[in-house]
Amino acid sequence: MVGGGLIILTCGFLGLEMARGFSARIEQLRQLNAGLKMLETEIIYGATPLPLALTRVGNQLAGPVALFFQAVARVLQENAAAGALAAWERGLEELGQKGALQPGDLEILKALGPMLGNSGASDQVKNLELTRQLLGQQQQAALEENNRQGKMWRTLGFLLGITLVLLLY
Repeated sequence: MVGGGLIILTCGFLGLEMARGFSARIEQLRQLNAGLKMLETEIIYGATPLPLALTRVGNQLAGPVALFFQAVARVLQENAAAGALAAWERGLEELGQKGALQPGDLEILKALGPMLGNSGASDQVKNLELTRQLLGQQQQAALEENNRQGKMWRTLGFLLGITLVLLLY
Protein backbone atom coordinates (compact mmCIF):
# COMPACT_ATOMS: atom_id res chain seq x y z
CA MET A 1 0.00 0.00 0.00
CA VAL A 2 2.79 2.41 0.93
CA GLY A 3 4.68 1.58 -2.28
CA GLY A 4 1.55 2.12 -4.35
CA GLY A 5 0.94 5.44 -2.66
CA LEU A 6 4.51 6.51 -3.34
CA ILE A 7 4.19 5.57 -7.02
CA ILE A 8 0.97 7.58 -7.35
CA LEU A 9 2.46 10.58 -5.55
CA THR A 10 5.69 10.46 -7.58
CA CYS A 11 3.87 10.31 -10.89
CA GLY A 12 1.47 13.00 -9.73
CA PHE A 13 4.31 15.32 -8.74
CA LEU A 14 6.02 14.72 -12.09
CA GLY A 15 2.80 15.76 -13.83
CA LEU A 16 2.54 18.84 -11.61
CA GLU A 17 6.15 19.75 -12.42
CA MET A 18 5.44 19.52 -16.15
CA ALA A 19 2.38 21.75 -15.69
CA ARG A 20 4.42 24.25 -13.64
CA GLY A 21 6.50 25.06 -16.72
CA PHE A 22 3.40 26.38 -18.47
CA SER A 23 2.50 28.68 -15.57
CA ALA A 24 6.10 29.85 -15.21
CA ARG A 25 6.12 30.96 -18.85
CA ILE A 26 2.93 32.98 -18.32
CA GLU A 27 4.39 34.68 -15.25
CA GLN A 28 7.67 35.48 -16.99
CA LEU A 29 5.87 36.96 -20.00
CA ARG A 30 3.80 39.08 -17.61
CA GLN A 31 6.93 40.27 -15.83
CA LEU A 32 8.68 41.03 -19.12
CA ASN A 33 5.72 43.11 -20.20
CA ALA A 34 5.77 45.01 -16.90
CA GLY A 35 9.54 45.42 -17.09
CA LEU A 36 9.39 46.86 -20.59
CA LYS A 37 6.67 49.28 -19.43
CA MET A 38 8.91 50.38 -16.55
CA LEU A 39 11.83 50.79 -18.98
CA GLU A 40 9.60 52.88 -21.22
CA THR A 41 8.70 55.09 -18.26
CA GLU A 42 12.36 55.49 -17.32
CA ILE A 43 13.22 56.52 -20.89
CA ILE A 44 10.31 58.97 -21.33
CA TYR A 45 9.95 60.65 -17.97
CA GLY A 46 13.24 60.06 -16.27
CA ALA A 47 15.54 60.46 -19.26
CA THR A 48 17.60 57.87 -17.39
CA PRO A 49 20.72 56.41 -19.00
CA LEU A 50 20.04 52.88 -20.26
CA PRO A 51 22.29 50.98 -17.79
CA LEU A 52 20.74 52.74 -14.80
CA ALA A 53 17.21 52.30 -16.17
CA LEU A 54 17.80 48.58 -16.70
CA THR A 55 19.19 48.22 -13.18
CA ARG A 56 16.15 49.96 -11.69
CA VAL A 57 13.79 47.74 -13.65
CA GLY A 58 15.69 44.61 -12.63
CA ASN A 59 15.55 45.61 -8.98
CA GLN A 60 11.75 45.93 -9.11
CA LEU A 61 11.16 42.48 -10.61
CA ALA A 62 11.89 38.94 -9.45
CA GLY A 63 13.14 35.66 -10.83
CA PRO A 64 14.76 35.07 -14.22
CA VAL A 65 13.27 38.26 -15.69
CA ALA A 66 14.95 40.39 -13.01
CA LEU A 67 18.22 38.58 -13.67
CA PHE A 68 17.80 39.31 -17.38
CA PHE A 69 17.49 43.09 -16.89
CA GLN A 70 20.30 43.10 -14.33
CA ALA A 71 22.58 41.10 -16.64
CA VAL A 72 22.01 43.52 -19.51
CA ALA A 73 22.73 46.47 -17.21
CA ARG A 74 25.86 44.77 -15.84
CA VAL A 75 27.26 44.07 -19.31
CA LEU A 76 26.57 47.67 -20.37
CA GLN A 77 28.28 49.04 -17.28
CA GLU A 78 31.31 46.76 -17.57
CA ASN A 79 31.83 47.23 -21.29
CA ALA A 80 30.02 50.26 -22.68
CA ALA A 81 31.95 49.92 -25.94
CA ALA A 82 30.24 46.58 -26.63
CA GLY A 83 26.95 48.39 -27.05
CA ALA A 84 23.38 47.79 -26.05
CA LEU A 85 22.82 45.10 -28.69
CA ALA A 86 25.61 42.85 -27.40
CA ALA A 87 24.47 43.35 -23.80
CA TRP A 88 20.86 42.62 -24.75
CA GLU A 89 21.82 39.42 -26.55
CA ARG A 90 23.95 38.25 -23.63
CA GLY A 91 21.03 38.85 -21.30
CA LEU A 92 18.73 36.91 -23.63
CA GLU A 93 21.13 33.96 -23.55
CA GLU A 94 20.90 33.91 -19.76
CA LEU A 95 17.12 34.28 -19.86
CA GLY A 96 16.87 31.43 -22.36
CA GLN A 97 18.86 29.16 -20.03
CA LYS A 98 17.21 30.09 -16.73
CA GLY A 99 13.73 31.05 -17.86
CA ALA A 100 10.72 29.11 -19.09
CA LEU A 101 10.29 31.11 -22.29
CA GLN A 102 9.97 29.50 -25.67
CA PRO A 103 12.13 30.39 -28.70
CA GLY A 104 9.32 32.51 -30.20
CA ASP A 105 9.21 34.63 -27.05
CA LEU A 106 12.95 35.16 -27.15
CA GLU A 107 12.83 36.09 -30.85
CA ILE A 108 10.41 38.93 -30.07
CA LEU A 109 12.82 40.23 -27.44
CA LYS A 110 15.81 39.72 -29.73
CA ALA A 111 14.21 42.00 -32.33
CA LEU A 112 14.09 44.80 -29.75
CA GLY A 113 17.85 44.67 -29.08
CA PRO A 114 19.08 46.61 -32.14
CA MET A 115 16.64 49.43 -31.38
CA LEU A 116 17.76 50.09 -27.80
CA GLY A 117 20.10 53.00 -27.39
CA ASN A 118 20.40 53.59 -31.14
CA SER A 119 17.51 55.96 -31.70
CA GLY A 120 15.66 58.79 -30.05
CA ALA A 121 13.43 58.32 -27.05
CA SER A 122 10.22 58.44 -29.12
CA ASP A 123 11.45 55.70 -31.48
CA GLN A 124 12.55 53.55 -28.56
CA VAL A 125 9.15 53.98 -26.93
CA LYS A 126 7.40 52.90 -30.14
CA ASN A 127 9.60 49.80 -30.33
CA LEU A 128 8.98 49.01 -26.65
CA GLU A 129 5.22 49.35 -27.17
CA LEU A 130 5.31 47.04 -30.19
CA THR A 131 7.34 44.48 -28.26
CA ARG A 132 4.91 44.68 -25.33
CA GLN A 133 1.97 44.09 -27.68
CA LEU A 134 3.68 41.05 -29.20
CA LEU A 135 4.53 39.70 -25.75
CA GLY A 136 0.89 40.23 -24.76
CA GLN A 137 -0.17 38.05 -27.68
CA GLN A 138 2.36 35.42 -26.60
CA GLN A 139 0.97 35.60 -23.07
CA GLN A 140 -2.57 34.99 -24.36
CA ALA A 141 -1.34 31.99 -26.36
CA ALA A 142 0.51 30.73 -23.27
CA LEU A 143 -2.68 31.04 -21.19
CA GLU A 144 -4.61 28.97 -23.72
CA GLU A 145 -1.81 26.42 -23.84
CA ASN A 146 -1.76 26.26 -20.05
CA ASN A 147 -5.50 25.64 -19.99
CA ARG A 148 -5.11 22.71 -22.37
CA GLN A 149 -1.69 21.23 -21.68
CA GLY A 150 -1.33 22.20 -18.02
CA LYS A 151 -4.59 20.54 -17.00
CA MET A 152 -3.68 17.50 -19.05
CA TRP A 153 -0.29 17.08 -17.34
CA ARG A 154 -1.72 17.60 -13.87
CA THR A 155 -4.33 14.92 -14.45
CA LEU A 156 -2.14 12.60 -16.50
CA GLY A 157 0.51 12.34 -13.79
CA PHE A 158 -1.87 11.00 -11.18
CA LEU A 159 -3.70 8.78 -13.66
CA LEU A 160 -0.41 7.28 -14.82
CA GLY A 161 0.51 6.57 -11.20
CA ILE A 162 -2.82 4.86 -10.55
CA THR A 163 -2.44 2.83 -13.75
CA LEU A 164 1.04 1.71 -12.75
CA VAL A 165 -0.16 0.66 -9.33
CA LEU A 166 -3.05 -1.30 -10.83
CA LEU A 167 -0.70 -3.02 -13.27
CA LEU A 168 1.80 -3.90 -10.54
CA TYR A 169 -0.79 -5.28 -8.13
